Amino acid sequence: MTNTHPQLDILGLTVALSPEKLAELKTHFKHVYYYPLDGTEELPKEAAAEVDVWYCNWLGIPEYIKYEDVPNLKLVQLTSAGAALALKSSVLSGKEAQKNIIISSASGIHSTTIPQWIIAQIITLYQQLHLQNFNHRTNQVWTRNIPQLPEYHTQGFGRSLYGKTAGLLGYGHIARETARLLKAFNVNVIAANSKGDKRVDDGYIIPGTGDVEGDIPSAYYSTTDKESFKTFLGKSDILIASLPSTPQTQWLLGEEEFALLPPGAIFINVGRGDLVKSETILSALSSSHLSGAALDVTDPEPLPPQHPLYTHPRVVVTAHTSSSMEGFGYYDAGADLLINNVRRVREGGRGKAINQVDVEKGY
Repeated sequence: MTNTHPQLDILGLTVALSPEKLAELKTHFKHVYYYPLDGTEELPKEAAAEVDVWYCNWLGIPEYIKYEDVPNLKLVQLTSAGAALALKSSVLSGKEAQKNIIISSASGIHSTTIPQWIIAQIITLYQQLHLQNFNHRTNQVWTRNIPQLPEYHTQGFGRSLYGKTAGLLGYGHIARETARLLKAFNVNVIAANSKGDKRVDDGYIIPGTGDVEGDIPSAYYSTTDKESFKTFLGKSDILIASLPSTPQTQWLLGEEEFALLPPGAIFINVGRGDLVKSETILSALSSSHLSGAALDVTDPEPLPPQHPLYTHPRVVVTAHTSSSMEGFGYYDAGADLLINNVRRVREGGRGKAINQVDVEKGY
């Protein structure tokens, strides 16, 4: 019987890998064309015509390559959990390409970085570590006074996570590993997704991470049911958002939603900046409902110079770096997923790839 599954023999590689991982990848393909974007050379179009697998960053296949240049392309592996930007690239923006090419996100590879960033920021905001450090560096005086805090903190500023409720807005790989880590602090975890239901994680899972069966949350709520979502927000002492950017999630959080949070709540966003307008966050911080925020994604992104979020004393801003790994760690981790996907497609056909992007949803 003729094997109808794609062979996936020629790899186009436009992200930088460690020498060890590059050598490993070469054992899985007949040929690897390695032209990382930080280099000076572009992958030749004659080579692109041979490529049937492409490993590229969150922007997709480089713009100097067009759809007609890759007639044999069958699988694209991204380094990002989202695909909105990649789907706008020259090669992947057309309906024919989106129909014929398997596009796989890297959802799951961030489980060893972003959740740890989230925990670090929660503790930072609960213990006011950023303000203590700022005041000691600025004034060089031993003091427990934190003048930047509102009056309701005058009897002490440290807070314990014990017994608090963390509301996870979105319950994908990042949220599931965050939930697992939070249980060590005896935090009650609740989750909200579009349907308000418990789901098994059938994506790419790094061993020892996450919540495969979805058993950790004590309750699930729906973001599309107004009353259910209100209940979720009203219980969330710590609101943690890890949602992709879609028409359904854009500006999901407004002033009304922040007003529903318990007094003194904190907000963490590692998903996409267009979940909430910066002005809404700043307004909520002026009330008693929001005591602090940690933002790895912003509206707009990047934040322009002199934006008030940079200098707000109860806000921590990082430049979309929560997934950062030293050296080649980030792209090497994605290469492991690439190898897994190539094996699955070779053995079972296009429907077997992990993290296949739904082009309608954008992730």
